[in-house]
Amino acid sequence: MPKQARINGIKSYRCYTSSEAAELVGVSKRTLHNWTRDGLQILDCERPALIRGDDLRDYILKQRQSAKVKTGLCEFYCLKCRDSRSAYGAMADCKISGNRAMLTALCDTCETVVCKPVSLARLPEIGRTLDLTIKGDGATL
Repeated sequence: MPKQARINGIKSYRCYTSSEAAELVGVSKRTLHNWTRDGLQILDCERPALIRGDDLRDYILKQRQSAKVKTGLCEFYCLKCRDSRSAYGAMADCKISGNRAMLTALCDTCETVVCKPVSLARLPEIGRTLDLTIKGDGATL
């Protein structure tokens, strides 16, 4: 099973049975049943219950949007906390390779290692908030 439901093959104007919809998006029938309990609309005036394609696509897209977490410029996404967190002690390491930089720090809450890619143009702005230790191509800058 994929980690995300597929929406590419869903036809907006078509109605699907639960087994057809589950196979189309790549989830189990049980997952689709859970989605209907959580708010996915079904047409149950006749049996088998049908799911409109546009309702299915909208439900999946709404689920994806609700799972996104916005991070600020000097914030990191912590996988353990599952939220946007600041760097512990306002310190971060910065490794430069090419025209990109990778910031690495500790989560302020759980002290897990967190990483974030940034562009080189944003480093001066980030440096005003965070104490950066910059490393590039083998030499410390």
